[in-house]
Amino acid sequence: MNDLIIGNVTLVLKECLCPGSSLYIENGKISKVGRGIKMTGAPSIDGGGLYLSPGFIDIHVHGGGGHDFMDASEEAVIGACMTHMRHGTTTIVPTSLTAEDCELDDMFRSVDAVRRSDLADSLPYIAGVHLEGPYVSPEMAGAQDPRYIKQPSPEDWERIIGMSRGLILIWTVAPELEGAIRMCRDLRKAGIYFSAGHSSAQIRDVFEAVDAGYTMATHLYSSMSTIIREKGYRVPGLLEAALLRDEITAEVIADGKHLPPSLLQLACKTKGTDRIILVTDAMRGAGMPDGEYLLGSLSKGQRVLVFDGIAHMPDGISFAGSVATTDRLVRVMTHDCGFTVQEAVKMMTANPAREIGIGRKKGLIEEGFDADLVLFDDDINIKSVFIRGKQTV
Repeated sequence: MNDLIIGNVTLVLKECLCPGSSLYIENGKISKVGRGIKMTGAPSIDGGGLYLSPGFIDIHVHGGGGHDFMDASEEAVIGACMTHMRHGTTTIVPTSLTAEDCELDDMFRSVDAVRRSDLADSLPYIAGVHLEGPYVSPEMAGAQDPRYIKQPSPEDWERIIGMSRGLILIWTVAPELEGAIRMCRDLRKAGIYFSAGHSSAQIRDVFEAVDAGYTMATHLYSSMSTIIREKGYRVPGLLEAALLRDEITAEVIADGKHLPPSLLQLACKTKGTDRIILVTDAMRGAGMPDGEYLLGSLSKGQRVLVFDGIAHMPDGISFAGSVATTDRLVRVMTHDCGFTVQEAVKMMTANPAREIGIGRKKGLIEEGFDADLVLFDDDINIKSVFIRGKQTV
């Protein structure tokens, strides 16, 4: 049994902040929420008036703590998960890079092994895998290795699904590629969520993709098309389509480096805070000092340089993922962008939970939900992390 009372906290609820409150956890789930909860026989923690929010959910993360999920070892999966857990992440979606099939197969194997291991209950919940590629636009590859970019075909995607051990949850696919629309229509029935990203799409391509079942856009503004001129006429791209279509929920890398506060504010003003998901897009340098790291696997990754709070490609111009953690995202949105704690937490919890189909058990502080919780102060410094009622940090 994981019975516990966490008292004297400011609960970050769906509708409001609720200071002077308590929360009762029973068998790993939230049992009672409110003021004046008194239960006998259960241990208690005094929250000291700090914020208690749902645990943070990161649906786009490549690694951290010196590890990359493409390293394809159980040690790397555990190490990256533990690094992000210390910063408030209680649900994680390990994310791939464009790579050879053998590397994807190894990644699936290692993630599956950790998810089935005895350690799983002490780590963030692994909701599935986010495949970023290999079906992306060469013109918008960003830090994706161009050697492994492909066009989608039924034979190819079925081969990847066959090796995935049922782990694929999100697939970032450039919607303008021939075969992408058919792929989405076929695989949405299997419960895979499609996100438009690393794409040169024009607005008509994105509208067709939305009608086929795309529901997300991958790291808004980054590696995506925008307005071009054709014979003098302005033609919008993926960026404008993602902002325009209500069906699309957009990821943003809110590390304060990829996007300045003004663009983060603009995205939220245009989409509304219900349609924005904060993501780290973190690579192995997250939680580590500045220096030289590999993006991707240790055997085939690309060299990147981490300085000034960001990962750079060797040209010093292009970014190569981030070194952010989820607490940093919430801090940037509240301290630099002026959003309330409640709004920032929603973009880090309830919104991603809804989009990946776990919104009835995670992402909110409500009775019956999993007791995945984060205790933090006004500066978004993480003080404690609870996973299914167990204090892990």
